[in-house]
Amino acid sequence: MTGLIKIRYVIAPIIALLLLFLLVAPVGEGALALKVFSREIKPKPNHRSVNNLILCNRTDTPSDVHEETGWKLPSSITYRVNTASAPFLTSTTNTIVSNSFSTWSDATIAVVFNPGSTTSTKNARFDRQNIIAWNRLSRNTLGATYIWYYTNSGTVAEVDTIMNSRFTWKWTNPNTLVLPNTVDNYCPITSAYDAQDILTHEIGHWVGLDDLYGPNEEDLTMYGYGDKQELKKDTLESGDILGTQTIYPSP
Repeated sequence: MTGLIKIRYVIAPIIALLLLFLLVAPVGEGALALKVFSREIKPKPNHRSVNNLILCNRTDTPSDVHEETGWKLPSSITYRVNTASAPFLTSTTNTIVSNSFSTWSDATIAVVFNPGSTTSTKNARFDRQNIIAWNRLSRNTLGATYIWYYTNSGTVAEVDTIMNSRFTWKWTNPNTLVLPNTVDNYCPITSAYDAQDILTHEIGHWVGLDDLYGPNEEDLTMYGYGDKQELKKDTLESGDILGTQTIYPSP
């Protein structure tokens, strides 16, 4: 009788682990892997007079460069926002997030981004939530995106994006700009980072695009560094669109 009890104690955890694995990694999907992206402050030349310049109104340099990560989103994904952690009113936060997703959904009809209920979670962890929240990150990091995906199929299992609460965040609504002002040439009178500009880049990692750091890639939304006052990453350039369409080709 004692032997049977001991066997049960050994077998029960094994069965539990097997069930957990089946839930986390469906048959044929492969192992679950994690990739973390960190968007950092754009380094400036080592000269005081140049170091304080804010380069937000450069003329666009066309670039078709794009780099895919190897994963892709399912046809429909629900995201949840921790509005309590954001430095804006709830309505403003929801608009910023919605605008950022819309920028990418306009590039492909293959993925539908669905807003879910709010969440109190503000740390990245695998819990079957796809969250956007503000929390403290390292001093040079503007935002970080955590992607859990299955290695065989390349399907995304979960995504969490954390914006760094250490920094001052502002938002310029691109829909309020009046010509000749556009997101490409307008510099808000602020020394803060624009939330939609940075978040739109982070959503690009959800879609399946990698960071770019080439000298001719600074105007692409997937350029790996962020600048104060910059708004131009609110919209996609040709390389961002081509990369998205490569991952999600039209039927």
